[in-house]
Amino acid sequence: MPNRRLHLILCSEDAGHEAKRERLDRSFQPTVINGGKQAASAPADNSWIDLLDVFDLGVVICQASYLALLGASLAALQAQADPGS
Repeated sequence: MPNRRLHLILCSEDAGHEAKRERLDRSFQPTVINGGKQAASAPADNSWIDLLDVFDLGVVICQASYLALLGASLAALQAQADPGS
């Protein structure tokens, strides 16, 4: 079985980087991923567009649910109207 590598994720900028020091007397050498840096934020003018997209998605889901309920109701009514078929 191949040796697995351990990935150490640092989530704070003020955390020490003790894991970066390599020890030559041991074979354990974790890979350090710096996760404390903030990603570039999205421009503020796109927030309204994103909000409208979420609202549109909610409307589409509501409409699809209504149509599914309507179709099931019509199928049930049709089954009651034609009991001999």
